[in-house]
Amino acid sequence: MTLSNDAVKSTADDGTTVLRIAGEVDMSNSDSLRKQFVDALDGGARTLVLDLSEVTFFASSGIAALAHAREYGKQSGDRPVHVVASRSVRRSLEATAMDRLLPLHATLDEALAAAR
Repeated sequence: MTLSNDAVKSTADDGTTVLRIAGEVDMSNSDSLRKQFVDALDGGARTLVLDLSEVTFFASSGIAALAHAREYGKQSGDRPVHVVASRSVRRSLEATAMDRLLPLHATLDEALAAAR
């Protein structure tokens, strides 16, 4: 696994779950991230905020994991997924038009405000 830190989960009082991911997201860890996204939604999160601001490399498998999180959230009670994106992640999401499907935010505070 090439993540410098596994996703660290913290839950806000309002039912929003934040997953912070740092390092590289690629084929070696994207399945693990997908499972953590699903586990957070299955664990009662009404809204999921993915803080990818410390991600240094974001492969297409990471984009697929985000797409899965979005669809899983929609299918399990219309629970939105918000993304805080580093520059490299933002470029990948814009190049694949995922920025049209997932709300992107510059900071965690902005994402949390939008999630409320």
